[in-house]
Amino acid sequence: MIDQLVKRTRCYRRFYEDIDVDKERLIGVVELLRFISSARNAQPLKYVISTDRVMNGKIFKTLKWAGYLKDWDGPEESERPSAYMVMLRDRNISTEDFSLIDAGIALQTAMLKLTELGLGSCPIAAIDKKRLFDILSLEDVNLEVLLVLAIGKPKERVVLVDSSGDIRYYRDDKGTHYVPKRQLDELLIKVY
Repeated sequence: MIDQLVKRTRCYRRFYEDIDVDKERLIGVVELLRFISSARNAQPLKYVISTDRVMNGKIFKTLKWAGYLKDWDGPEESERPSAYMVMLRDRNISTEDFSLIDAGIALQTAMLKLTELGLGSCPIAAIDKKRLFDILSLEDVNLEVLLVLAIGKPKERVVLVDSSGDIRYYRDDKGTHYVPKRQLDELLIKVY
């Protein structure tokens, strides 16, 4: 079961923007994130959720999409996410790099849960962080924007393919998004 969930959990970059995401479902995801492992059990991660179309538009303008797709500026109107989850690190709790491990665990957990809920997501780290901080009206200067998780009902097909050396994702002329994955013999160095 987890194998299929992991394989279905992809980074989607086009969504049905007109299909709303229930705010309570996203609060439920954050509730789940309370229980993830945390380095030193510090639990320094905090979240901002937006399902508001006006706020979503402001958040969207702070993001850079799909670095490998050089001729694409991101999803067009009607294909933008209908929700966002902004992950923050509370530097009052932790400034250590260990908290970035927490962020990875939280990100994957959230993405798996969203897939289970029938939603798609895309983590974005290419962010105008200062501008986003201001847009979110965050008052605590010790909060640091780590990443944004774009969320919505996926509008694109994502296909995993074996890598032939090039790991850059790409799209065909029909808009299918292909994601090359390194083969097992490239990952597994030794087995004793």
